Amino acid sequence: MDFIRFCRDGVLRCTFSTYNGETGEHISRHVPFQVWEDAVDPNAFLKTLHNYVFFEDGLTVGELMENLAPWAGTMAGAASMDFSAFLAEVRHEPTALQEEVSHIALRYRICIRPVPAFKKQDEPLSKTKDERYVFAPGQPIRTGRLTIDEGWDSYAVLKPEHRHHYDGSESISLNVSPMNEWKHLPILIDEAGVLYDETALASSAAYLGTRKALTRKDHPNVAAKTLPNGRRGMHEISIDAPCPTFFDVIILGFIWEVGFHYSPVKRTRFRKELLEQVARLDAGGAGIEEEKKELSRMNQARFEAGLAMIKRLEASASRLGLPLMEN
Repeated sequence: MDFIRFCRDGVLRCTFSTYNGETGEHISRHVPFQVWEDAVDPNAFLKTLHNYVFFEDGLTVGELMENLAPWAGTMAGAASMDFSAFLAEVRHEPTALQEEVSHIALRYRICIRPVPAFKKQDEPLSKTKDERYVFAPGQPIRTGRLTIDEGWDSYAVLKPEHRHHYDGSESISLNVSPMNEWKHLPILIDEAGVLYDETALASSAAYLGTRKALTRKDHPNVAAKTLPNGRRGMHEISIDAPCPTFFDVIILGFIWEVGFHYSPVKRTRFRKELLEQVARLDAGGAGIEEEKKELSRMNQARFEAGLAMIKRLEASASRLGLPLMEN
């Protein structure tokens, strides 16, 4: 069993082949994964986390979710999300469809960036001349260190005719949009990846102690970007993507993005709160003090919930004879 195949009929399949070296006879079958579990190994699903994945041409987001439906409980644990709730959302008829996006792309990226640090200051919120509150973390400090982040990401690729609405951006995020509004979109795995050099950003100079980037903007393989405000942006270099595996591409690259807010209910609540915050900022910072009080109440509620959980764990530990250790 080499490949995990996501099929358009909503059935997840694996590839099984047998070969006779003497006669040259070769037989291969795409076996429904549930059949494989029934006939060969009932624990096969979690054993395929590092198997390569293959998408049937034209596979949509909704069809991908249906492929995983028989393992909804396992996916809830593996991806730390309410997978069943998102699956139910996908199966509902949408009130509107996302028409600005052409497809969902799963793309490998490596990002090199400086490690930031700031001088601590007493008041992180300050007022601007137009009476708006802004967050100021403090004066940047030179670290001279770099960090490398890599993995697969999900991109909702915009149709060219709609990109001017988003400052020319090629893609947008859909993790705050109901899945049934974009379940019809094709989903693809890009063969080429991207290396992003963030040391080219003007803001990186403070942490690196130099304005020189690691990569040269005049190199023929480097695409030097410019930000909307005219300042220098990242350097982008096209690279080969590694072979896509189930865990890296499906769980980390796509499902975690979908379930970032854990459930559709929490996602909708986050979207509402985000829009309310934007409205307050547009109104000149009105309600900031009340928001501070609400944050304080929320922090206290989380702390009390944590204490209740510790008591629950202590009771369980006492019953099992496995005492908790203080940190």
